[in-house]
Amino acid sequence: MTLLVQITDTHVVERGTLLYGMADTARHLAETVSQINEMRPRPDLVLVTGDLVEHPGTRTYSHFRDLIAPLKAPVYLMPGNHDKPAVMSEFFSDTQMFPGPDPHFQFAIEGPDFRVLALNSHYDNSELPFFGPRRLQWLAHELESSSQPTLIAIHHPPFVTGIGFIDMVGPGWYRELGEVLNRHPHVLKVICGHGHADLHGRIGRVPVHMVGSTAHQLIAGRVIDIAPSFDNIPVPPMLHHWVNGDIVSGYYPWPDGVDAERIDKSSNTGWEDLKDQMRGSMVVKHDS
Repeated sequence: MTLLVQITDTHVVERGTLLYGMADTARHLAETVSQINEMRPRPDLVLVTGDLVEHPGTRTYSHFRDLIAPLKAPVYLMPGNHDKPAVMSEFFSDTQMFPGPDPHFQFAIEGPDFRVLALNSHYDNSELPFFGPRRLQWLAHELESSSQPTLIAIHHPPFVTGIGFIDMVGPGWYRELGEVLNRHPHVLKVICGHGHADLHGRIGRVPVHMVGSTAHQLIAGRVIDIAPSFDNIPVPPMLHHWVNGDIVSGYYPWPDGVDAERIDKSSNTGWEDLKDQMRGSMVVKHDS
């Protein structure tokens, strides 16, 4: 696995309806799927890190499944606070999308460069996170069973974000999680969603990247505790790229007409010539 695309918080609703009467989450997800399919090179897999739907049930999961069906790369799904893991497990049981078994609903994705451990922070009938002993035990076992570089995926952000309504549960829920991760230097990064915003933090020594939503963003008060504002735009897909023994992450938009806008075409100058112009008088040692 070299190229992993993450999308999160898709919040698909019943067919023909809008989220909060404003956000066309189906259109946003369909457009995101189209962008992912056009990416070059093609991603090795797509990981959806929770809140697949707004109201969990067969109607919304069916709608979600139809929207992601065109994806050409393998797809894996994780539960968020708006999901019901048991319902997901039953609904997607005829696929490999959600292989996490009851009771913890967690799973590993094995790749040639790094592995992904997909965790479950869902707590029934609450938007707040939970990571109990059985989930923690599974994680500890998986990390002890392999020293391969590892990316941790979870829905809720396990760090203090500075956003009151996200942090209100306190750091207790991820304290033992952080202790386990810190014992394993092959854990390179944690990725998550939930906050509908892009933030970077740490859990112990491990960097955490909270990714914006495919459905809509929340303009939330940081430092001051005020209600968030609704911004009806999606973010591009997030690409996690294995480069020189580490995972490099960033949004990776691939809009229509991207080839026509390339600077070698607009300048009518070959790409190798343009790179020579960038180098100028500097001699680049390619083996350094």
